[in-house]
Amino acid sequence: MQNTNPKPAIVPTVLSQKGVLWTLVLIALFGALMWLYTSWSSLAAARERLAEPVKTTVEMPYFTITTPLGWEEWSKATDEVAVWRKKDVDLPILHFLSERDQGFAYHALDVNAAVVLRVIDEDIATERIPGLPETLSLVSKGVSGFTVKPGVVGVRVDFDFDTAPFSGEAAIFYSGDVRYVIWAIWPEDDAEAETEIRAYMSRLFDVMEIPDSRESIDRPIVNSGRLTAEQNERVHMQVEREMALWRLFADRVETGTNAALLPALKHYREALRLLSSIRQERLALGTDDYKRYLTFLERRRRDVEEWFVVLDKAMAMRDWDAARSQAKWIIDHATLTGERIDARRASDALAKIPEEGK
Repeated sequence: MQNTNPKPAIVPTVLSQKGVLWTLVLIALFGALMWLYTSWSSLAAARERLAEPVKTTVEMPYFTITTPLGWEEWSKATDEVAVWRKKDVDLPILHFLSERDQGFAYHALDVNAAVVLRVIDEDIATERIPGLPETLSLVSKGVSGFTVKPGVVGVRVDFDFDTAPFSGEAAIFYSGDVRYVIWAIWPEDDAEAETEIRAYMSRLFDVMEIPDSRESIDRPIVNSGRLTAEQNERVHMQVEREMALWRLFADRVETGTNAALLPALKHYREALRLLSSIRQERLALGTDDYKRYLTFLERRRRDVEEWFVVLDKAMAMRDWDAARSQAKWIIDHATLTGERIDARRASDALAKIPEEGK
């Protein structure tokens, strides 16, 4: 039998494993350093993001705004939004208000500085801003017009406070039966705030969205401070002629002549537009003629809805010739003020119809 000499078992010791241990220590140290570096980088990036000025979008029933970059606080109520540049600091402030009233649909845009400031004064007073005098006395520094969006114009006014070291800028405009009132106030020695606010107010079209509205009249732009008795008399004579034509066509509508509906509505609206141009449109609102006009207007809206029922049916049946013909018909006949939305809707449908022969 052959003798074998087994290899002696070597019991590992700390000394014999020193190289392995140092390797593990170095790996662990490297991992810890990498973790610390990654964590610090992430924390630094997070701090940078938190330090960056932000914008906030605020949605309301009749408008949506984007707050100025870096403004820190805002609040909203049923129909208004207030934005502050710094938390817990009352000024500078931006304020947005929307008010809905049936009469606003026929209201002229008045560029009379006294009228504009009266509206602004009343709204500022309701906010009770600390530091402002209880009795406000706004002084106009200039009035100008501006475009809010295509088809919507507004009036802008710069103002100071007669008895307080503050300045402000405000804007008023109408869309359908909604009036929008925007104003900003800042300490007169805060040049940085003034620069930010003026830049913001100069591009309302970019920072404020309002829904498309059905206008009832081509809204006049007037200066009530310059209206004269002669102008007043001349306008009332024109109104009487329009009202006579309105009643003539309205009577025909009552006897079943549907073709008289559109001219009847146009003559009544022209009478309202004329009264609006001398700031007297409310004389016509609430009268029997006005109630009759609203009845006819609803009838017109039902007719327009029927036009689209025919169009939608043709589109659903893929009867492209009928759909094309109906869309063009709507575009040609949606001519009442405010029906631009309907004409555009028909145009969109027409664009989706395959070309003839395809």
